[in-house]
Amino acid sequence: MRNLYTLLILIPLLSACAPSLIVSLPTAQPAPNVRLVQAQSVDLPTRDWRDVSPTNTPAETAPSAQTPTPACLQGGPRSKPQHTLTVDLDYEQRVLQVSHIMRYRNFTRAVLSDLAFIVEANEWARAFELLEVMVDGQPAQARIAINRLDVELPQALFPGCESVVEMAYTLRLPRVGQGLAAYKGYLGYSERQLNLAYWTPYLAPYNGQGWTVHEPRAIGEQMVLEQADWDVTIRVEGASEALVLAMPGRVEKLGAMTWRAVLENARDFPLSMSEQYRVLQQHTPSGVILEMYAFADSVRSEGIDGAQHALRVAAQAYAQYESLFGRTPYGRVLVVQGDFPDGMEFSALVFVSSNWFYQFRGGYDNYLTVITVHEIAHQWWYARVGNDAAHAPWLDEALATYSEYVYYEEYHPTLKDWWWSFRVGWYAPQGFVDSTIYEFVTPRDYINAVYLRGVQMLQNIRNDIGTQAFFRLLEEYARAADGRIGTPRLFWSLLSPEQYAATTNTRGQFLRLPQVLEAGSGPTPAP
Repeated sequence: MRNLYTLLILIPLLSACAPSLIVSLPTAQPAPNVRLVQAQSVDLPTRDWRDVSPTNTPAETAPSAQTPTPACLQGGPRSKPQHTLTVDLDYEQRVLQVSHIMRYRNFTRAVLSDLAFIVEANEWARAFELLEVMVDGQPAQARIAINRLDVELPQALFPGCESVVEMAYTLRLPRVGQGLAAYKGYLGYSERQLNLAYWTPYLAPYNGQGWTVHEPRAIGEQMVLEQADWDVTIRVEGASEALVLAMPGRVEKLGAMTWRAVLENARDFPLSMSEQYRVLQQHTPSGVILEMYAFADSVRSEGIDGAQHALRVAAQAYAQYESLFGRTPYGRVLVVQGDFPDGMEFSALVFVSSNWFYQFRGGYDNYLTVITVHEIAHQWWYARVGNDAAHAPWLDEALATYSEYVYYEEYHPTLKDWWWSFRVGWYAPQGFVDSTIYEFVTPRDYINAVYLRGVQMLQNIRNDIGTQAFFRLLEEYARAADGRIGTPRLFWSLLSPEQYAATTNTRGQFLRLPQVLEAGSGPTPAP
């Protein structure tokens, strides 16, 4: 497919054991000098996830004309939440003490009385302990239940106004579990690895009538996250000097066991660490640094180096997707060998399971290639372009899975038929692509409907409107929802009326609600 894409100049050779990128960072702005006090914590009933869907957004409540509005920031670019974290980690005990400051500007049109956070770490028994909360220097009441933390504001937060929330909490990491729980090993530890992903409270998106916090499920994901800016300092005790941190962003080592990272435009802040990592590095033609963090067992006894292979295909895929879908906001992207099943995507960092390294015997017709490429694609279809992972999971998972096929078309065209058979045909997938995660009993049924039927639908759309128009659609969707939360209606609205009509049979075949645009008052842009 080189005739369709303006790709690929020769990617530089691998540089084994290259160090992580270390740069000088600007001095952090000092946090407000306020003292935290004990918050009052009570149980909250679990909120019905259907009440807070961002895909069905009513008009927001504007301030009453009779309500005095304080003088606040007006105009200027839409700001993101600013998170500043100071972390003390006991590496031997796997316990973190966290001071977390969030500066938030209300860019909605609503007068807010509370802020809601998604706290996935609280889904593990005794893992998350909220100690203290203050808002704008005043004690604040906080209520936490399952994966939701509500913080009451001492005074109403008007549009354009800012508020500073300070939290202190303890995080006790769980051991990577078994069964379905093992798939969440991105938050936990193994004998040789400690992973921190979805570990902090994340401000939930506001959708006009409330905060979007979905009920957790073991199948699929339920996170809906806006982009934010992160400034994280971590001090580690109880580890040897061999400790290596896989930490995205611009990283500065402040001392023997202290690091600081600044990561902007990120939906989350992930990191991983081990005393056994070896690090490989490669640059894309555009200058993005790809780093691979792997263990010695990624090299098989036959001398086959799975880590170098994974890094090579990650760099190829990254360069291709930049050409097709545009740039991501990250200058470094990390690939980490994970001691838990399958793979998982985060902002500027992805995990690929050790299982796929152990099975690797060379070549490109294998899961190590497939999963590495899939997780890299999520830097576009998750990190750059968000979506509701509970109600419209196909918008990231089907697009990331189809991006696998696009990779094989470009680099290994003789394996295109293998990919369709191995990845899709073998499972004879059934189900509606526009299903929510709450409709499935098994992970296999979820994958079949959302991922695999999803790529069949995308291939049909490509046949309906033509290859050039199809890739133009993906590029326009990536641009329209860049840094925001995309919706199915936004995706379909980017088709011309003639193209939309041409997809009628495809929508009828794959969607439970095929009249996507006709179902409401019109196309819904990204919020």
